[in-house]
Amino acid sequence: MASAKFNPQALAVVVNATLRGPSGVVREIRVLVDTGASYMMIPWQIANALGYTPEVSKFRVDIVTASGVERVPVIKLDSVTVLKEEARDVEAVVHELPPRGNVDGLLGLSFLRNFKLTLDMRKGFLELIQE
Repeated sequence: MASAKFNPQALAVVVNATLRGPSGVVREIRVLVDTGASYMMIPWQIANALGYTPEVSKFRVDIVTASGVERVPVIKLDSVTVLKEEARDVEAVVHELPPRGNVDGLLGLSFLRNFKLTLDMRKGFLELIQE
């Protein structure tokens, strides 16, 4: 079990995520907790730094962005760790978020479904339990 406090008045819940690629390379990024996103989303630069070549991925999905529907590659991250809780073989779409945010990616259901998630917006409390 792992937990974190956040400002209940904040417009978003943001946490750090540690990503591990196929060659053992590790990168830490800031992700927005997004229970409405089917997949994690990471930027191209991070995917490449981890050792992935998303441009050759045959698995692609459509995502809805502010500018319309885009077809983007899906990769499988070796592991993702958030609040000291790890999930393995996590699918992530590779796509850039708008630069004005202070997050690198999204923490979607492809990670969150591995845990019992408690998100208490009134108290500013996030908890992940691996059962």
